Amino acid sequence: MTNQSLTDFEPNGNKPQPSSDLRLLWGGLLIVAGILFLFQNLGWFDFLSFIPETMWSIVWSGIFGLGGLAFLAGLLLTGRQNWWMAIPGFTLLGLSGTIIASDVLRFIPFEGSIFLGSIGLGFIAVYVLNREMWWAVIPAGVLGTLAVVAGLDEIGVGDASGAFFFLGLGATFALVGLLPTPKGRMTWAWIPAGVMLVMSFVVITSTYGLLEVLWPLAIIGVGVLILFRNLFRSPAS
Repeated sequence: MTNQSLTDFEPNGNKPQPSSDLRLLWGGLLIVAGILFLFQNLGWFDFLSFIPETMWSIVWSGIFGLGGLAFLAGLLLTGRQNWWMAIPGFTLLGLSGTIIASDVLRFIPFEGSIFLGSIGLGFIAVYVLNREMWWAVIPAGVLGTLAVVAGLDEIGVGDASGAFFFLGLGATFALVGLLPTPKGRMTWAWIPAGVMLVMSFVVITSTYGLLEVLWPLAIIGVGVLILFRNLFRSPAS
C-alpha cells in the first residue's frame, strides 16, 4: 500500500473530515443568523416596515425551524458520533415554536415551557444516541422540570411550583441512580435525590399549611408503632 493511500485513512491526513465540514457549515449559518438579527435591531430593515409584524414572526420562525431540521438531518446522515447536533437542533425547533406561540398563536401562554422543554429534548436525544453519556439526563431533567414549573405559573398554580421544582430535581437524580452506566450504577445520585425529595415535602406542606397537621400525626404514628411493638412482642424476646 502506498503512502498516499495510507494518508487517506489517517484521521489527521489532508483529507477533510465530514464532521469538520458540518461544523463549519453550522457555524457559518449561525453567524449569518446573528448578523441578520443585528441588522434588524439596528433598524436597517426599517424600509420593510410595511410588512406586518406577524409575518416577520412567521419568517423568523421558519428560519429557526429550518435550522433545527438541518441540524437533525445532519445528525441522521452522519451518525451518532455527532450527537452534539441534537442540542442545537431541538433548541432551534423550540425557538421556532416559541415565536409562533408568542407572536402568532397569542392564546398559547406556554412560550417558556416550549423553549425549555425543547432544549431538554435535545439532551434526552443525546442519551438515547449514546447510553454512556448518562450526564445528559441531569440537564434534561432540570430543563424539563423548569418547563413544567413555567407552565404551572402560566395557568395560575404557581404556589405548587416550588414543591414541584424540588420534586423534579429529586426524580432526575433518582433516575441517574437507576440508570446503568459503563462504570456501574451512580449510587451517589441517591443522596441529592433524597435531599430534594425531602425539600419538596417540606415546601408543599408549608405552602398549604399542612405542616402543623402532619408533624403531630407523625409523632402519633411513632408512638403507635412503639406501643404496638411492646404490646405484641413475644415473651421470648
